[in-house]
Amino acid sequence: MKTLLLAVVVALISPRALAQTPGSIASPPRHEAAAVETGLATPTGNDVNVSLGSYTYVEPGALRISIHGIKVGGEYTGAVSLDRRRHWFAQVDVRGMIGKVTYDGWCSPWVITPDSTSPNGYDLGVGDASACSETGDRDWYLETRGLVGKDFVGQTWGVAPFSGLGLRHLSNGTTGTPGYRTDNYLYLPLGMTARTQVASHVLSFTLEYDYLIHGWQKTRDSELGGGDVPATTTAPAFTIEGFSDISFDQHSGWAIRASGKYQVARNWSVEPYYIHWSVSASPVNYETAMFTINDVTAQEQLGAYEPVNTTNEFGVKLGFHF
Repeated sequence: MKTLLLAVVVALISPRALAQTPGSIASPPRHEAAAVETGLATPTGNDVNVSLGSYTYVEPGALRISIHGIKVGGEYTGAVSLDRRRHWFAQVDVRGMIGKVTYDGWCSPWVITPDSTSPNGYDLGVGDASACSETGDRDWYLETRGLVGKDFVGQTWGVAPFSGLGLRHLSNGTTGTPGYRTDNYLYLPLGMTARTQVASHVLSFTLEYDYLIHGWQKTRDSELGGGDVPATTTAPAFTIEGFSDISFDQHSGWAIRASGKYQVARNWSVEPYYIHWSVSASPVNYETAMFTINDVTAQEQLGAYEPVNTTNEFGVKLGFHF
């Protein structure tokens, strides 16, 4: 009788004990596992995309200039899970865009005025500005970012706040000189992605704010060379021998990024996007100009600064996940 009773107790207890294996205890709640499977959490793996966008850089004010054109590019994003149960993840992102752009703005001629303190008797400056434009300049940028985030998943929505560090390198060409001006921005991204299911496909929205930690700008005026300026009724002819390069530090700026991504097929997605940059003016810095009059060369210190500027980019990405 005791043997029979023990067998009944074992038969009742065994299914419960077997159900509580170490692996099943560590499993996430059913709704969280389902959310991961349906794409409400950040997908791990690799994403590549190609993009087409409209790019416009503007320095506002009385002498407003713009650099604008169509750019094409590509992007790679790799994501890994740092803690699958708690939904921590890490991402690395590399993106580049390139195109030919048009400059619409102002040009100022070099002029000289008498100056008894100068070795050649003249001071070098600029005259009145007049409207000018240039097309076909090579323009590109490259961005790399490292991000860490956490998914919060529910029955119908998943949200993933993230942050990290980003570096943006921008190169502007002018007058046949590629890389004439370069900008490097170190920035702090703060953003969030929200995901849901629409007609059995994943729809996500991403909103991000970028805080500019520091910017470095360099203008390579030395690559422009020099040239002869003809005489006028008030000044003799003179020759521009060349210029030194000039650099600026930028201490204040921000960006906003917004996008909506829809999974059109199992591994394919389409993503309209918008990026806006706003950067404050830099402090004044100086470059050296050398000019010759009557075989006597003089040097002039010219002050300049990088003005307030904004950049707007609208585009669409076609992506593939693997």
